[in-house]
Amino acid sequence: MITVADILALPAFEKVAPIAECPHAGTRPVHNVGILDCPPDYNKYSVYYPGEFIVTNLGFANNDERIAEESLCVMMSRGVSGIAIKTVYDPPITDRVRQTSEKCGVPVYLYTGAFHEMVAYQALDLIRRDEQESNRNEAIDALLAGQNNEQIRRKIYDIANITGATMNCFAVAPQANDESSLYAVLGMVQTLLKNAEEQHPEVDSTFACRFHECALALVSYGTQADGDNRVVDSIACDIANSGPLCCGIGSRFVLASSDLSIRQALACLTEARKRGVRKLSWQELGMEAFSLSAKTSPLFSRTCAMYRSMLQAYDNENNTDLMQTARALADALGDVKAAADSLFQHPNTIRYRLKKIKAVLNLEYASDKELVAFLILTFLA
Repeated sequence: MITVADILALPAFEKVAPIAECPHAGTRPVHNVGILDCPPDYNKYSVYYPGEFIVTNLGFANNDERIAEESLCVMMSRGVSGIAIKTVYDPPITDRVRQTSEKCGVPVYLYTGAFHEMVAYQALDLIRRDEQESNRNEAIDALLAGQNNEQIRRKIYDIANITGATMNCFAVAPQANDESSLYAVLGMVQTLLKNAEEQHPEVDSTFACRFHECALALVSYGTQADGDNRVVDSIACDIANSGPLCCGIGSRFVLASSDLSIRQALACLTEARKRGVRKLSWQELGMEAFSLSAKTSPLFSRTCAMYRSMLQAYDNENNTDLMQTARALADALGDVKAAADSLFQHPNTIRYRLKKIKAVLNLEYASDKELVAFLILTFLA
């Protein structure tokens, strides 16, 4: 999906300044581009649609403040994604226009740079590229849907023309609350990958594309994974040091299992943005690696949910607190006193509830240690 931030990152723009504050303006989706070259006299701009990004120089207004004001306000009422005005004619911007921009949430920008026709050309080309990226997204989604090793190897080649013995993935996105253009991020990543191919003989081939709300970088190597991650670390550091970015780093896998590296990189990126760190590898996740693995396994996560729902259903019917007690025991690694203290209960109360939990989960013959291990797994996902 193309956003206003993607449009403003186009080479046609040199300097861009908003006329009013519009929160989250950069994240507004852009579906098309239109040129505003006439006043709204006869059709009230009915040929323009919500989600279009409008470019203009307001030359048709001939510096008439009233015409310029009416044109911009009517256009904003159409629900366009944004308006960019080239300052070649020193366009008059009134308080009413600023207030309408804030009220409608439609950002209006004054810019210097290429003529608005060039902006429209570059923006439409970007939208076309995004459609191609969306097709790749579908292919990668299919890759992650679960296939055999030969299908995975073939899919990777079809998507990225990747060959080699092993591959790892980097998932890159702006830091949380940063509205930078993902296509600008993608361009930076592509440049770094070219440098990596030149600097590291071990690198066989590289590929980068936009995948939903991040950029994916795939790097293949001519050798089997041998525990030497110096090249991976070097590329990750280059990416993380290239701007306000977060980078999730997947491990090296043989090409037939390369979907696992993509899964790891995406999970690490999510966790890196949550933690506010520049880069995070799968090896650095520790216990969280097991939790994230459990969450991405449909069978495992549904099994955990099933057992939690059994406890919750019993609580709902009997006004008990078995779910809360089970979670406290799992968090305390089976330490009854620690679990009791966290719940402000007597340890004997917790021991009594242990028997109830076993009965509800059909584990009457399990030892307390076995039950604790079971509960840790149940709450892992």
